[in-house]
Amino acid sequence: MSENMFKNYFQTKDIRLFYVRTKLEGKPILLLHGGISSWEAFVTIIPELEKYGCIYALDLRGHGNSDKNVEKYSLKDYVTDVVQFIKETISEPPIIFGHSLGGMIGIQIAAYYPELVKGLIIGESPLNLEVLRESSKSLEKWQAFKENFKEHKGELRVGKNKIQQDKKDSALMEFMIKSVLLTDSNVIIAMVDEFEDTFKSYDIHYLLPMIKCPVLILQGNPELKAIIRDEDVETALRLLPHAKHIKLLHAGHTLHIEDKNAVLQGILPFIEKFNGI
Repeated sequence: MSENMFKNYFQTKDIRLFYVRTKLEGKPILLLHGGISSWEAFVTIIPELEKYGCIYALDLRGHGNSDKNVEKYSLKDYVTDVVQFIKETISEPPIIFGHSLGGMIGIQIAAYYPELVKGLIIGESPLNLEVLRESSKSLEKWQAFKENFKEHKGELRVGKNKIQQDKKDSALMEFMIKSVLLTDSNVIIAMVDEFEDTFKSYDIHYLLPMIKCPVLILQGNPELKAIIRDEDVETALRLLPHAKHIKLLHAGHTLHIEDKNAVLQGILPFIEKFNGI
Protein backbone atom coordinates (compact mmCIF):
# COMPACT_ATOMS: atom_id res chain seq x y z
CA MET A 1 0.00 0.00 0.00
CA SER A 2 1.18 3.50 -0.78
CA GLU A 3 2.45 5.50 2.19
CA ASN A 4 -0.18 8.09 1.25
CA MET A 5 -3.07 5.65 1.69
CA PHE A 6 -5.47 6.06 4.61
CA LYS A 7 -7.84 3.34 5.84
CA ASN A 8 -11.31 4.15 7.13
CA TYR A 9 -14.91 2.96 7.42
CA PHE A 10 -18.03 4.63 6.11
CA GLN A 11 -21.36 4.03 7.85
CA THR A 12 -24.33 3.68 5.50
CA LYS A 13 -27.89 3.42 6.73
CA ASP A 14 -27.39 -0.22 7.70
CA ILE A 15 -23.77 -1.36 7.24
CA ARG A 16 -20.14 -0.26 7.41
CA LEU A 17 -18.08 -0.05 4.24
CA PHE A 18 -14.31 -0.23 4.36
CA TYR A 19 -12.42 2.12 2.08
CA VAL A 20 -9.00 3.58 1.46
CA ARG A 21 -8.06 6.95 0.05
CA THR A 22 -4.93 8.84 -0.88
CA LYS A 23 -3.99 12.38 0.11
CA LEU A 24 -6.76 14.93 -0.40
CA GLU A 25 -5.29 16.61 -3.47
CA GLY A 26 -6.60 16.76 -7.02
CA LYS A 27 -9.81 15.60 -8.61
CA PRO A 28 -11.44 12.60 -6.92
CA ILE A 29 -11.24 9.21 -8.62
CA LEU A 30 -13.46 6.45 -7.24
CA LEU A 31 -12.47 2.82 -7.88
CA LEU A 32 -15.19 0.15 -7.70
CA HIS A 33 -14.11 -3.48 -7.80
CA GLY A 34 -15.88 -6.45 -9.34
CA GLY A 35 -17.86 -9.23 -7.69
CA ILE A 36 -15.97 -11.53 -5.29
CA SER A 37 -13.12 -9.06 -5.18
CA SER A 38 -11.98 -6.09 -3.08
CA TRP A 39 -10.37 -2.68 -3.31
CA GLU A 40 -7.01 -4.46 -3.44
CA ALA A 41 -7.69 -5.40 -7.05
CA PHE A 42 -6.50 -1.89 -7.86
CA VAL A 43 -3.19 -1.93 -5.97
CA THR A 44 -1.35 -2.42 -9.27
CA ILE A 45 -2.50 0.95 -10.61
CA ILE A 46 -3.15 3.15 -7.55
CA PRO A 47 0.49 4.34 -7.26
CA GLU A 48 0.27 5.83 -10.74
CA LEU A 49 -3.33 7.02 -10.44
CA GLU A 50 -2.67 8.97 -7.26
CA LYS A 51 -0.45 11.31 -9.27
CA TYR A 52 -3.59 12.48 -11.06
CA GLY A 53 -6.04 12.93 -8.20
CA CYS A 54 -7.37 11.82 -4.85
CA ILE A 55 -8.11 8.10 -5.02
CA TYR A 56 -10.96 6.45 -3.17
CA ALA A 57 -11.33 2.67 -3.30
CA LEU A 58 -14.24 0.87 -1.62
CA ASP A 59 -14.89 -2.65 -0.49
CA LEU A 60 -18.50 -3.25 -1.57
CA ARG A 61 -20.96 -4.68 0.95
CA GLY A 62 -20.21 -8.33 1.64
CA HIS A 63 -16.69 -8.02 0.21
CA GLY A 64 -13.21 -7.53 1.62
CA ASN A 65 -13.28 -5.78 4.99
CA SER A 66 -16.81 -4.37 4.66
CA ASP A 67 -19.71 -5.74 6.68
CA LYS A 68 -21.03 -9.18 5.76
CA ASN A 69 -23.99 -11.35 6.70
CA VAL A 70 -26.46 -8.74 5.52
CA GLU A 71 -29.67 -9.72 3.77
CA LYS A 72 -29.50 -7.47 0.71
CA TYR A 73 -27.07 -8.04 -2.16
CA SER A 74 -28.89 -6.73 -5.20
CA LEU A 75 -27.28 -4.40 -7.71
CA LYS A 76 -29.63 -1.71 -6.43
CA ASP A 77 -28.26 -2.15 -2.89
CA TYR A 78 -24.69 -1.67 -4.09
CA VAL A 79 -25.73 1.44 -5.98
CA THR A 80 -27.47 2.88 -2.91
CA ASP A 81 -24.32 2.37 -0.82
CA VAL A 82 -22.03 4.05 -3.33
CA VAL A 83 -24.38 6.98 -3.91
CA GLN A 84 -24.46 7.67 -0.17
CA PHE A 85 -20.67 7.33 0.01
CA ILE A 86 -20.15 9.86 -2.78
CA LYS A 87 -22.60 12.34 -1.28
CA GLU A 88 -21.18 12.20 2.23
CA THR A 89 -17.47 11.49 1.72
CA ILE A 90 -16.30 12.94 -1.59
CA SER A 91 -16.23 16.72 -1.96
CA GLU A 92 -17.12 16.81 -5.68
CA PRO A 93 -18.34 14.43 -8.39
CA PRO A 94 -15.63 11.82 -9.00
CA ILE A 95 -14.42 10.04 -12.08
CA ILE A 96 -15.60 6.47 -11.53
CA PHE A 97 -13.54 3.51 -12.72
CA GLY A 98 -15.67 0.44 -12.23
CA HIS A 99 -14.48 -3.07 -13.03
CA SER A 100 -17.10 -5.72 -13.89
CA LEU A 101 -19.77 -5.39 -11.14
CA GLY A 102 -18.22 -2.04 -10.23
CA GLY A 103 -18.79 -0.81 -13.78
CA MET A 104 -22.41 -1.91 -13.63
CA ILE A 105 -22.78 0.13 -10.44
CA GLY A 106 -21.11 3.08 -12.16
CA ILE A 107 -23.47 2.82 -15.13
CA GLN A 108 -26.52 3.04 -12.89
CA ILE A 109 -25.15 5.95 -10.86
CA ALA A 110 -24.20 7.88 -14.02
CA ALA A 111 -27.68 7.25 -15.43
CA TYR A 112 -29.77 8.06 -12.36
CA TYR A 113 -27.48 10.49 -10.52
CA PRO A 114 -25.68 12.44 -13.27
CA GLU A 115 -24.75 15.19 -10.83
CA LEU A 116 -22.58 12.70 -8.91
CA VAL A 117 -20.35 11.52 -11.77
CA LYS A 118 -17.75 13.55 -13.64
CA GLY A 119 -16.70 10.74 -15.97
CA LEU A 120 -17.14 6.97 -16.19
CA ILE A 121 -14.67 4.24 -17.09
CA ILE A 122 -16.39 0.91 -17.68
CA GLY A 123 -13.89 -1.92 -17.32
CA GLU A 124 -15.01 -5.33 -18.59
CA SER A 125 -18.56 -4.98 -17.29
CA PRO A 126 -21.18 -7.29 -18.85
CA LEU A 127 -23.08 -5.35 -21.51
CA ASN A 128 -25.49 -8.15 -22.29
CA LEU A 129 -27.83 -10.07 -19.97
CA GLU A 130 -26.88 -13.39 -21.52
CA VAL A 131 -23.21 -12.73 -20.80
CA LEU A 132 -24.05 -11.51 -17.31
CA ARG A 133 -25.98 -14.69 -16.60
CA GLU A 134 -23.13 -16.87 -17.87
CA SER A 135 -20.50 -15.02 -15.87
CA SER A 136 -22.65 -15.19 -12.73
CA LYS A 137 -23.21 -18.91 -13.21
CA SER A 138 -19.45 -19.43 -13.40
CA LEU A 139 -19.14 -18.22 -9.81
CA GLU A 140 -20.51 -21.54 -8.56
CA LYS A 141 -17.02 -23.04 -8.67
CA TRP A 142 -15.81 -20.41 -6.20
CA GLN A 143 -18.67 -21.15 -3.86
CA ALA A 144 -17.70 -24.82 -3.90
CA PHE A 145 -14.09 -23.82 -3.29
CA LYS A 146 -15.06 -21.76 -0.27
CA GLU A 147 -17.28 -24.47 1.20
CA ASN A 148 -14.52 -27.07 0.89
CA PHE A 149 -11.63 -24.87 1.98
CA LYS A 150 -11.56 -25.99 5.60
CA GLU A 151 -11.75 -29.65 4.64
CA HIS A 152 -8.65 -29.61 2.41
CA LYS A 153 -5.25 -28.70 3.78
CA GLY A 154 -2.75 -29.61 1.09
CA GLU A 155 -4.79 -29.62 -2.07
CA LEU A 156 -7.80 -27.62 -3.22
CA ARG A 157 -9.84 -27.71 -6.40
CA VAL A 158 -11.59 -24.93 -8.27
CA GLY A 159 -13.64 -26.54 -11.03
CA LYS A 160 -11.21 -28.74 -12.97
CA ASN A 161 -8.16 -26.77 -11.85
CA LYS A 162 -6.05 -28.11 -9.01
CA ILE A 163 -4.48 -25.63 -6.60
CA GLN A 164 -1.47 -26.66 -4.53
CA GLN A 165 -1.44 -24.47 -1.43
CA ASP A 166 2.25 -25.10 -0.78
CA LYS A 167 3.24 -23.89 -4.25
CA LYS A 168 3.47 -20.36 -5.51
CA ASP A 169 0.38 -19.54 -7.57
CA SER A 170 0.04 -16.78 -10.08
CA ALA A 171 -0.71 -13.31 -8.72
CA LEU A 172 -4.21 -13.51 -10.14
CA MET A 173 -5.00 -16.89 -8.59
CA GLU A 174 -3.60 -15.84 -5.24
CA PHE A 175 -5.73 -12.71 -5.30
CA MET A 176 -8.86 -14.65 -6.27
CA ILE A 177 -8.37 -17.15 -3.45
CA LYS A 178 -7.93 -14.37 -0.91
CA SER A 179 -10.92 -12.47 -2.26
CA VAL A 180 -13.35 -15.36 -2.30
CA LEU A 181 -12.48 -16.28 1.28
CA LEU A 182 -13.27 -12.69 2.32
CA THR A 183 -16.58 -12.61 0.43
CA ASP A 184 -19.89 -13.38 2.09
CA SER A 185 -21.28 -16.63 0.64
CA ASN A 186 -24.64 -14.89 0.27
CA VAL A 187 -23.08 -12.59 -2.33
CA ILE A 188 -22.52 -15.58 -4.61
CA ILE A 189 -25.94 -17.02 -3.82
CA ALA A 190 -27.54 -13.71 -4.81
CA MET A 191 -25.65 -13.61 -8.10
CA VAL A 192 -26.26 -17.24 -9.05
CA ASP A 193 -29.47 -18.52 -7.45
CA GLU A 194 -31.25 -15.17 -7.24
CA PHE A 195 -29.99 -13.77 -10.53
CA GLU A 196 -33.29 -12.27 -11.74
CA ASP A 197 -33.92 -10.34 -8.55
CA THR A 198 -30.29 -9.33 -8.07
CA PHE A 199 -29.88 -7.79 -11.52
CA LYS A 200 -33.42 -6.80 -12.44
CA SER A 201 -32.44 -3.10 -12.48
CA TYR A 202 -29.73 -3.65 -15.11
CA ASP A 203 -30.83 -2.90 -18.67
CA ILE A 204 -28.19 -1.17 -20.78
CA HIS A 205 -30.69 -0.27 -23.51
CA TYR A 206 -32.51 1.82 -20.93
CA LEU A 207 -29.53 2.99 -18.86
CA LEU A 208 -26.84 3.92 -21.36
CA PRO A 209 -28.86 6.55 -23.29
CA MET A 210 -29.44 8.34 -19.97
CA ILE A 211 -25.71 8.85 -19.37
CA LYS A 212 -24.46 12.34 -20.23
CA CYS A 213 -20.92 12.33 -18.80
CA PRO A 214 -17.86 11.25 -20.84
CA VAL A 215 -17.49 7.45 -20.96
CA LEU A 216 -14.56 5.16 -21.72
CA ILE A 217 -15.16 1.44 -22.30
CA LEU A 218 -12.23 -0.88 -21.61
CA GLN A 219 -12.60 -4.28 -23.26
CA GLY A 220 -10.31 -7.23 -22.66
CA ASN A 221 -9.44 -9.87 -25.21
CA PRO A 222 -12.25 -12.46 -25.55
CA GLU A 223 -9.58 -15.04 -26.36
CA LEU A 224 -8.20 -14.47 -22.86
CA LYS A 225 -11.60 -14.95 -21.17
CA ALA A 226 -12.75 -11.35 -21.33
CA ILE A 227 -16.54 -11.09 -21.13
CA ILE A 228 -17.28 -8.02 -23.25
CA ARG A 229 -18.01 -9.21 -26.76
CA ASP A 230 -17.30 -7.15 -29.88
CA GLU A 231 -21.00 -7.02 -30.74
CA ASP A 232 -21.79 -5.74 -27.24
CA VAL A 233 -19.30 -2.91 -27.71
CA GLU A 234 -20.98 -1.98 -30.98
CA THR A 235 -24.35 -1.84 -29.23
CA ALA A 236 -22.97 0.23 -26.36
CA LEU A 237 -21.34 2.72 -28.73
CA ARG A 238 -24.64 3.17 -30.57
CA LEU A 239 -26.33 3.91 -27.24
CA LEU A 240 -23.41 6.12 -26.13
CA PRO A 241 -22.48 8.00 -29.32
CA HIS A 242 -19.81 10.09 -27.60
CA ALA A 243 -18.12 7.25 -25.71
CA LYS A 244 -14.59 6.05 -26.38
CA HIS A 245 -13.54 2.42 -26.60
CA ILE A 246 -10.22 0.66 -26.08
CA LYS A 247 -9.58 -3.06 -26.58
CA LEU A 248 -6.67 -4.53 -24.63
CA LEU A 249 -5.15 -7.43 -26.50
CA HIS A 250 -3.00 -8.83 -23.70
CA ALA A 251 -5.53 -8.86 -20.86
CA GLY A 252 -8.63 -10.88 -20.13
CA HIS A 253 -11.40 -10.02 -17.70
CA THR A 254 -9.20 -8.84 -14.83
CA LEU A 255 -7.69 -6.03 -16.85
CA HIS A 256 -5.55 -4.12 -14.37
CA ILE A 257 -4.18 -7.25 -12.72
CA GLU A 258 -3.19 -8.85 -16.01
CA ASP A 259 -1.83 -5.82 -17.90
CA LYS A 260 -1.61 -2.74 -15.70
CA ASN A 261 0.52 -0.78 -18.16
CA ALA A 262 -2.01 -1.10 -20.96
CA VAL A 263 -4.83 -0.13 -18.59
CA LEU A 264 -2.94 2.95 -17.44
CA GLN A 265 -2.11 3.93 -21.00
CA GLY A 266 -5.81 3.72 -21.77
CA ILE A 267 -7.30 5.53 -18.79
CA LEU A 268 -4.76 8.26 -17.98
CA PRO A 269 -5.48 10.38 -21.10
CA PHE A 270 -9.19 10.14 -20.21
CA ILE A 271 -8.49 11.28 -16.64
CA GLU A 272 -6.08 14.02 -17.71
CA LYS A 273 -8.83 15.79 -19.66
CA PHE A 274 -10.64 16.51 -16.40
CA ASN A 275 -7.54 17.83 -14.69
CA GLY A 276 -6.48 20.18 -17.42
CA ILE A 277 -3.12 18.46 -17.74
